[in-house]
Amino acid sequence: MGTNLIEELRQVEDLRTTDGRRHLLWLVLLFVIMGTMSGYVGYRACGIRGHWSIENRLHWIKDVVFKEDDSKISLGHAPANLSVIRAIALNILRRNGHTSITTAQRFLSNDIDKLLALVE
Repeated sequence: MGTNLIEELRQVEDLRTTDGRRHLLWLVLLFVIMGTMSGYVGYRACGIRGHWSIENRLHWIKDVVFKEDDSKISLGHAPANLSVIRAIALNILRRNGHTSITTAQRFLSNDIDKLLALVE
């Protein structure tokens, strides 16, 4: 069985000086490869667009729509587990064609049959 991309990138020798190292080289290379494949030109453009894409499509929705920051659950692994559940719910909604998560919540909130149809 062959190696995967990440295993190959981890084998690349890091020749940067110690003062320039902030991130693991294999991670930087993976980021650049993914950005290039997505059509971004240049490291700076890729980083900024990638950051805001993640911020707008995931973190903002989890914070504002799902009210993750207002959660009173704070003990043990519960916050991380609920964060994963919110991400799964978000992915299920998007996979079923809902572009507005707020509208999807309103549409599904009072109809258990519609909600169950999403996961069938």
